[in-house]
Amino acid sequence: MSIQQLNIQAKTAVSLFLLFVITATISSVILLGLELSGKKRGLNIPTISQIKNQYTTPTLVAAMRGNMYEHVSADEDIDTVNAWIQEGAKKEGTLYEESSKIIKQDCTNCHSKSSKMTKAIPSMPFDTYEQVLSHTDAGYSWSKMSKQAHIHMFGISTFLVLISLLFAYTTYKETIKNVLIIGSFGGAFLDIFSWWFSKFVPELVYLIFIMGGLMVSSILLMSLLVLANIWKKQG
Repeated sequence: MSIQQLNIQAKTAVSLFLLFVITATISSVILLGLELSGKKRGLNIPTISQIKNQYTTPTLVAAMRGNMYEHVSADEDIDTVNAWIQEGAKKEGTLYEESSKIIKQDCTNCHSKSSKMTKAIPSMPFDTYEQVLSHTDAGYSWSKMSKQAHIHMFGISTFLVLISLLFAYTTYKETIKNVLIIGSFGGAFLDIFSWWFSKFVPELVYLIFIMGGLMVSSILLMSLLVLANIWKKQG
């Protein structure tokens, strides 16, 4: 049996599902690019340096270089905060005093339990040294990674298996089917795996870039090929 043998209603449902998947995939790429680049609009394909910043640098510094960049008074402030963290983020010394002033000036207007700002984030306060210290670890924390990984893996695997099953019943060559199905699942797994360990092995950011691109490309290509095949007239 091939998908070409489905009735018109089933073909329509499958086609609409795939259009949703294509739109969602492109939207996720746009969102990721905006978050990593700190920009407000446009399609921004993440660069290696932006990915490295996200997964291998201290959370506070990554935010100042990324989506919080517009709130930073000067680029030198980021270097100062990063230098303080690299020296151990101690509650003493000149770097601590300078970093405290920078964080108070650039961050606490929104990051405070008492903030009344429109875009305030009271759930992530920077009012005390201990609160700031919790955001100085390199990359994502294990708890945050666990939360994101299981959500992504459950979600991605669910629609990937649906797309793969649809693609498996197209009339394309077996080699093409095998490459794209394995590529999509393999890319997703290695991409998420690299999130965990890039903080220890920075070179893994290249794997994030390559495998993430492989996953997205495979999803989009399979979806488009199924759409083309499902409406193709049978010979």
